[in-house]
Amino acid sequence: MLTVVLAHAGQPPQPHDLWSAWNLSPLLLTGLVLAWFAYRRGRPTGRRDADVLRARCFAGALLALAIALVTPLDALAEALASAHMVQHVVLILVAAPLLALSAPSSALLRGSPLAVRRTTARWRRRLRPVDRSLRTVGGPVTVWLLHVAVVWLWHASVPYDAAVADPWLHVFEHATFLVTGVWFWRVIIGARGGATRVPHGLGILLVFAMAMQSVFLSVIMTFARTPWYTSYATTTQPWGLDPLADQQLAGVIMWVPAGVIYLGVALTLMAVWLRDIDRDTDAGHQVRTAVQERS
Repeated sequence: MLTVVLAHAGQPPQPHDLWSAWNLSPLLLTGLVLAWFAYRRGRPTGRRDADVLRARCFAGALLALAIALVTPLDALAEALASAHMVQHVVLILVAAPLLALSAPSSALLRGSPLAVRRTTARWRRRLRPVDRSLRTVGGPVTVWLLHVAVVWLWHASVPYDAAVADPWLHVFEHATFLVTGVWFWRVIIGARGGATRVPHGLGILLVFAMAMQSVFLSVIMTFARTPWYTSYATTTQPWGLDPLADQQLAGVIMWVPAGVIYLGVALTLMAVWLRDIDRDTDAGHQVRTAVQERS
């Protein structure tokens, strides 16, 4: 029988009861289900390739959130820093970019009840000056710095241990990872033609810079001589790891799988950039040829 495990509450799981330690929080499950229902109800009815891709990205994002927060991975994060790091990678490098690609806000709003749409419209009118101010200061470099600051803050020993000990603080930690992650990835791979999306060249530089800071943090975590986090001082032994080895494994997870994802995004952006350059060059050549033929 499945055990309801609230986020980081109670004792860390033991190996023998891990697969019964699912997080069946009604609030979390209801939120995921309602988000999918509202999106399905409000998404465009056409079958354009872009709409299909966005729907798949949104479904993938919800699946990633479920893997990070509902499966036994969430409970295992109480016992192992390495499992906790897997959560962070899934939130920042899987769920966040998929949400950025899916651009779900319009579909979610259309699929919401009328009262929600009216309330949202009122608040958007009231917050319009604030939104303009945020757009003014929220340039790509600012977004990059904010996301980096959040990542480094929550991997420092004191905030990290506090988040593991306090369920609501840990929810806030995950929320900041996801929100700043979506904000960053919207700048890089958001909807084409969106006001916040940067050119491919700048996007490649920002992804490269994000990868480098991630590598730097993972290196100092991997090669630290003492454990950073007191939360795991007594929880790693049943899993065959001492606290330092567990932290080193967490650093390797941030280093290698995360680095592969950043590299993949950068190479994809480079390929798209070169394709667009070739297309523009061909279009320009065709225009010049047409002009010469007319003359």
